[in-house]
Amino acid sequence: MDAGGGKAGGVKSDINVTPLVDIVLVLLIIFIVITPAVNSSVKLPTAKHSPKAEKNKDEKYLTLMLTSKRNDKWEVIGPGAILIDDKDAKDLTFFINNEGQRQQLEDFINRNVSQLSQKVVFVKADADLPFKYVNELFQVCRKGGADEASIVTSEDKTEEKPAGGK
Repeated sequence: MDAGGGKAGGVKSDINVTPLVDIVLVLLIIFIVITPAVNSSVKLPTAKHSPKAEKNKDEKYLTLMLTSKRNDKWEVIGPGAILIDDKDAKDLTFFINNEGQRQQLEDFINRNVSQLSQKVVFVKADADLPFKYVNELFQVCRKGGADEASIVTSEDKTEEKPAGGK
């Protein structure tokens, strides 16, 4: 037996892979050249982080706390009470779903923000509360005379649920 593949001048039954390798190499070179151009052409906006703002001790700030209403399974079903983070207004509670209380909250914000040098309202909200409820509170703050409403975040990343799931 001949290990050479048959008679001289006969048909060879092996696949010619040279053209396939040439095509794959050309495609590889094309992808290598195009990939950096595609990645650099799409610019996404990035968040600008600033160093932690130092609060002036003499300056007063209005801070609102937006809680969430939950069911027995601890799922958020809507916005809860809006509390005022101020020792003089601890007993005040507003609900954003109630139109009368929404107007009272606007009036309260207007009275308090008009006395501030910077008309900024800080909002603390539950972490798992959908943003649409926080946005509603932002709109109430703007109608109440605030130039800006900002979310206050904590550096603590742990999430605690009360014992018993309530």
